Amino acid sequence: MTSGFSMCSALLIKGRQHGEKLTASQANGALNCPAHAVQSPQMNTRFLLLPVVLWAAGSLAGAEFTAADLEFFEKKIRPVLAEHCYKCHSADAKKLKGDLMLDHRAGVFKGGDAGPAIVSGKPEQSLLIEAIEYDNVDLEMPPRGKLSDQQIADFTEWVKRGAPWPKEAAVGLGSREQFDLAKRKAEHWAWQPIQPGAPPNVKQAGWPTSPIDHFILAKLEAAGLKPAGPADKHALIRRAYFDLIGLPPTPAQVKAFVADNSPKAFEKVVDELLAAPQYGERWARHWLDLMRYAETFGHEFDYMNQEVWRYRDYVIRAFNDDVPYDRFVKEHIAGDLLKPRFAKVGGWNESRLATAWWWLGQHCHSPVDVRAYQAEIIDNQIDVLGKAFQGMTIACARCHDHKFDAISTKDYYALYGMIGSGSFSHGAVDGPDKFAELQKGLADLKQKIQPTLPKPTVAAPAPAEEANEQYQLISDIRKTQGHDWFADGAAWTDSLTDADDFTVNAKVTRRALPGWLHSGLLSRKLQGTLRSPTFTLSENHVHLLTYGRDVRINLVIDNFKIIKNPIYGGLTRNLNNEEPHWEVFNVSMWKGHQAYIEIADLTNSDPAGRGSGPDGYAAVQQLWISAEGRPPAGALSKRPAETPLAVEALPHGAAYQKLADTVGRPTVVPVMLEGTALNEKVFIRGSHKNLGEEVPRRFLTAFDNAKPAGADQTGRFALATHIADPANPLTARVYSNRIWHHLLGRGIVPSTDNFGVLGEAPTHPELLDWLANYLVQKGWSTKEVIRAIMLSKTYRMTSRPSDAATEAKDPTNKLLHRMRVRRLQGESIRDAILAVSGRLDSRMFGPPVAVHLTSFMEGRGRPRSGPLDGAGRRTLYQEVRRNFLSPMMLAFDMPQPLSTFGRRTDSNVPAQALIMMNDPFVVEQAKLWGKRMLAAGPDDAARVRAAYALAFSREPSDAEQVTASAFL
Repeated sequence: MTSGFSMCSALLIKGRQHGEKLTASQANGALNCPAHAVQSPQMNTRFLLLPVVLWAAGSLAGAEFTAADLEFFEKKIRPVLAEHCYKCHSADAKKLKGDLMLDHRAGVFKGGDAGPAIVSGKPEQSLLIEAIEYDNVDLEMPPRGKLSDQQIADFTEWVKRGAPWPKEAAVGLGSREQFDLAKRKAEHWAWQPIQPGAPPNVKQAGWPTSPIDHFILAKLEAAGLKPAGPADKHALIRRAYFDLIGLPPTPAQVKAFVADNSPKAFEKVVDELLAAPQYGERWARHWLDLMRYAETFGHEFDYMNQEVWRYRDYVIRAFNDDVPYDRFVKEHIAGDLLKPRFAKVGGWNESRLATAWWWLGQHCHSPVDVRAYQAEIIDNQIDVLGKAFQGMTIACARCHDHKFDAISTKDYYALYGMIGSGSFSHGAVDGPDKFAELQKGLADLKQKIQPTLPKPTVAAPAPAEEANEQYQLISDIRKTQGHDWFADGAAWTDSLTDADDFTVNAKVTRRALPGWLHSGLLSRKLQGTLRSPTFTLSENHVHLLTYGRDVRINLVIDNFKIIKNPIYGGLTRNLNNEEPHWEVFNVSMWKGHQAYIEIADLTNSDPAGRGSGPDGYAAVQQLWISAEGRPPAGALSKRPAETPLAVEALPHGAAYQKLADTVGRPTVVPVMLEGTALNEKVFIRGSHKNLGEEVPRRFLTAFDNAKPAGADQTGRFALATHIADPANPLTARVYSNRIWHHLLGRGIVPSTDNFGVLGEAPTHPELLDWLANYLVQKGWSTKEVIRAIMLSKTYRMTSRPSDAATEAKDPTNKLLHRMRVRRLQGESIRDAILAVSGRLDSRMFGPPVAVHLTSFMEGRGRPRSGPLDGAGRRTLYQEVRRNFLSPMMLAFDMPQPLSTFGRRTDSNVPAQALIMMNDPFVVEQAKLWGKRMLAAGPDDAARVRAAYALAFSREPSDAEQVTASAFL
């Protein structure tokens, strides 16, 4: 298949002006093609016929379904069946009702007393759909309440797809499946240690130029196949540029490479591209697909995920700096717990910034069942964690032991406990240089000012009420010194007050009450967050003893923070009372849930965009829960009368005020921080309302060294260490396979995100292990692996087969007898258009450019529209709004940012050709290109040559020259 431009866009515009019509296939030509690939104006389209084998009622034979179909079942259908149906209709049912089994596909098609539950492909004729739609009063299931509209739609879609279900053992209806984790681990290749064998011997000893070539050629020779010849130099440099930086080479760059006949000419090009800043932009896009990157939360109002674009910039820098992959992994999972790695420019704490990926999923702003909502969020995080880093569908063990892989449901909830114990917060990622010296200077000056102030006359507070059957103490700062709270940011450093402390507000002093955690001791301009330990809402009211102003207090239930009225409006407060008082929260409707208090002294502390002022502060001392709405008695202190003193009139006061005025705003991003370490209980059949045994926090049981986390640790640090361990065979295999996929067009394991039993087996397992070992031996360097692959003869082959017989024997190119023909991804197509037109703005980093909205892009939360050409910036910097995604990018298979996508779809649809002909962006850029070409030569022949050199990195053939000149 060829794609991109098949001819100069200037000619397209001129052709349209002259009334000429172009077919879709002519317009959908190739941006990344050698001369032979565009000689025909017709597009070489292939259609993949997917056979569907339908089950007969009661049959135990397995149908063949796509990985997407099976994942749809595991994520959308099986959990609902497990939660709502298995109690009465499964092998585990105490009494089988209606003789209907819904825990095996055979049982679904066999049906029960009323007949088959579904008719494959025909939801309108299926009893199951009739039952869940409540269309028949005598057949309403589940009996305790109708499923949601979305769940019903999912089941309807499932039946339309032919009821996909993974292959299962031929067990008798009513029998129980056995889960033998050790046996599954021993029998599946992916769990086995990496075996880096020596490259095999080959007959054509002169062909290989690297160990990689030995592995490829050995397979070809064993199959009686011949490798293709080398690619044309024009095609090779174009391939390298798009693979490494996502942009076409300039005519001058092509000319220099073609003229360089030295043995290391291509090696020099590869090294230059790996050192280019655009390399990080291109390879960051691959990673962002895995992390379901978007700058909004989706759902109804599509709120902005504040400052999350800084994570995108972090990924770009990480690839450009060739951060070792094991370090990169650790930063993502537990970067807040690592020794910080600071950005070379900007000084940001890169390690902490990496944890923003936990926040990148789709989020709801007002769920009815917050515990169920938390379960969905963590399920998505486990799904991404498992697929992206381990190539395993761990989330399929949410409702039961994994049906095929060595992953138990206890493994799932062990990970759940680690993630649920964390704190999803907005934290500062500034380096120490921004605030450390400033804090030290302010503290030194305050120490000098303090002796000049009048002695404090603060009365001792009455003792706090002791815990009793009505009042339960969660925390008292006077007893714990604040060590049970989690502080983050410059504001809460050394924030415990004593009798001599004072604060400065509006340039006057004020005495601080002793025995409080106070965010404004050094300066009210310093910012940060403070969160309490997690506690169970065992009573109806929460009481917080506090004072302050212009600060937000959040009562966070089950880690839910994207709060919007009316359901959760009472859980967030603006603190604006500078006298000690009780903030009382009525939590009766969430009794039994887990919660914590978060005090956000941040200029922008709300995921919905609602921030606080820059001069706010908060002080906190006690936290209680009670059955009564009345707060504990006798713990309030009244401020004594005092005369505020002008700071600048005090010794060293002017220096203090001058320094305090320089306090800047911190760089705050969504991060994962530590919280109270809590184990999770197994959700029986995936239902949070039906809890089983508690599971210690740990990594997968299949790894022998996966020990439970310490009582005072969430376990994320240990999780990061286990995943990045060279002894873990999955991590290096999965990542080196991803690199191979992006350079060769197909992974050695084609199912890049699934190395499990339902994934595809490796075509070259020995090569995969060699690459994985090479990655580790080279210090986990991404660039070294890329370099090794690109300098191999395998990578430099032409896409033309050596002969017809070889192509006939290996028509899908499974054994790599030639280079695969690959369509450019949507981002590269758009970026190449900007490069060719001369409009490309090569600036890097920064806030995203608003997406250009068409008249068809409507809905709640519709943002302002951005410029048609995206201000000329690369597509990577275009805003990714979940509810308003770019139509052009969607047409060219940009994935929906919902879960991990390591392998994009390569579709071939009319919309792509129509976009290349009619999209206003393409038309606008084509006009710019046309103007550029008019100045490129003295006559049409010269302009055609310049157009081909710019668009295709080569000279036109004689026939193309004649055709294009005649067209003009």
